[in-house]
Amino acid sequence: MQTRGKQGWGLAACALLLATACGDDTSATTAGSTTGATTTAGPTSNGSSTVGPADTTAGSSDGSGSSGTTGGGEYPGTPPELHCPGDPSGICDSTEGPLMAAAAVRSIVPECYESWTDLAGDGTYDAGEDDFLDCGCDRLCPADRGYPGADEGEGDGVFQRAFIGGFQHNRPASGVRGDGVGLPGVGEGDGISLRAVVLEQGDARLALVAADTVGIFRPDVELVRTALQEAGHDVDFLVIHAIHDHEGPDTMGLWGPDLLTSGYDPAYGEQWRAAAVDAVGTAIGELRPVASMIVGNVDASTYDPVAGVANVLRDSRDPWIVDPTVGAARLVDERGETIVTLLSWACHPETVADENTLWSADYIHALRRTVEQGSIWSTAPERTGVGGPAIFISGALGGMMTSLGVQVTNPDGQTYQSASFEKADSIGQIVGEMALDALDVGEVIEDPQLRFMAQSFELVVDNTNFIFAFENGLLEREIIDVGGQQGIVTEMALIDVGPLRMITVPGELLPELAVGGYDGSHVHAPGVPLVDPANPNPPDLDAAPVGPYLLERVAAGDRLRTPWIIGLGNDELGYIIPEYDFILHDLLPYFDEADGDHYEETNSVGPHMAGVVDAQADALIDFAEWLAG
Repeated sequence: MQTRGKQGWGLAACALLLATACGDDTSATTAGSTTGATTTAGPTSNGSSTVGPADTTAGSSDGSGSSGTTGGGEYPGTPPELHCPGDPSGICDSTEGPLMAAAAVRSIVPECYESWTDLAGDGTYDAGEDDFLDCGCDRLCPADRGYPGADEGEGDGVFQRAFIGGFQHNRPASGVRGDGVGLPGVGEGDGISLRAVVLEQGDARLALVAADTVGIFRPDVELVRTALQEAGHDVDFLVIHAIHDHEGPDTMGLWGPDLLTSGYDPAYGEQWRAAAVDAVGTAIGELRPVASMIVGNVDASTYDPVAGVANVLRDSRDPWIVDPTVGAARLVDERGETIVTLLSWACHPETVADENTLWSADYIHALRRTVEQGSIWSTAPERTGVGGPAIFISGALGGMMTSLGVQVTNPDGQTYQSASFEKADSIGQIVGEMALDALDVGEVIEDPQLRFMAQSFELVVDNTNFIFAFENGLLEREIIDVGGQQGIVTEMALIDVGPLRMITVPGELLPELAVGGYDGSHVHAPGVPLVDPANPNPPDLDAAPVGPYLLERVAAGDRLRTPWIIGLGNDELGYIIPEYDFILHDLLPYFDEADGDHYEETNSVGPHMAGVVDAQADALIDFAEWLAG
């Protein structure tokens, strides 16, 4: 995330209350048992999960006694709260029969906001300098063609702002990026969308929703689950993934007009949630058999012999470690047509940066468009897309996988380094063509099988900035007691679709936790050092964790399995940092950053978070392997 011109959540409101709200409490290092009301499309039992540095177990332990019997005999541990097939509730007894799938796309551009003129060109609204157009929700004034008459808010002298999430506070949107902005022909269709795919096999039904927003908290996910139930849409499990778009609406509340005012608009929350329900419902009504599945991946660093992966991505925190994998999974129907293509890549969508005021999916628009429709270059050969909607999933993009500062050279020989839509389009199309290559070399699966499981758990929150924001309504989140400490409830899930195994992570995982690379094996950029020799506080790599790392464990020894991480899956709790390199400022922990590359700590739950994620993931992986027999 980005604020103050640097990556972050903007919880610096705590600066005003340092004496009471910004103390250091590093003793809180455990996560405890699950609580919360039962809802549809999510974990449904009252099992408990306890994870922490001193306790690396995970699973249900409330004595309610749900036991798994699908994988051959009794599971030797305690199964996740929800698992399909074979959940004790009876909602998904079987996954026999063909895999069914369908997808739907909905615009989630805010319905009500007024435009403005950024006279300073800095992306920040200045009431004493900048002009806003007092034309109401539809942004049409009396002199505009098609003016239907005055609407809500028109002529009232009040600027109805819709805030963009990411970078600084007080960045209202002025409109929607479209054709004519960026590379020729690429901008058409950009904006803010929500994309849903529904997968069904036998009695089991899963919905995966990806939204062009900066982050979505679990309480909003729960509201969508309830709304699906109320609408009569039978979904056994719902995943909502925010792509972490820094040019989309503030769906978290962190980027309002000032430090102490939320940017979350409840009316917009209702709008995007309704769109999610509608998209899932539409997809359910259009389910059709999957005749085959194509799953593949390529190494992005192999496309540029000079820059390697640094032509499209850089790591702004030592050690320089990246996951260069571009993944694609295409579901094809009986006519050979694309039902949906899932895409995986790990880089912050923030290429057009903090001065932009147009709604946009950043480089992800061009990436998806390339896979769907093909690429557009001025002189270079163009690729043909595969049709159907493409759904993008951000992977381990924490710590800091970014395109900011990257000098990209596109196939036309054009070079861009400063923030621009031309740069975003270049990166998006380059990575999109890589995704098409991944499909070209991918494995064809004739009878993909569907399995999924999920576990909620309580989590201690060490970060006093977060607690301050929760307690004062800057962020909508219920604080609960976890063993005498303040915490929240979150969740993780694992999804198998054929050889593709995806695990959700409730935040921005640093890639070294996913791939390792402490030995320099994951730099993937010629000439770039693993650790900047000028770093005043370099990481102690001798203390780094040893493998196997998360993606290897997700694969579980199966060379044919394709492991993906769904970052920001069903929650967004900030950066997930290796504990050995979690360093706080001595005097102002969680508010100011320690010397060196330690910004991310200010926007993390605490040093125990990586251990929590690892333990919960291991429990899900262990059960998935048992369930698969």
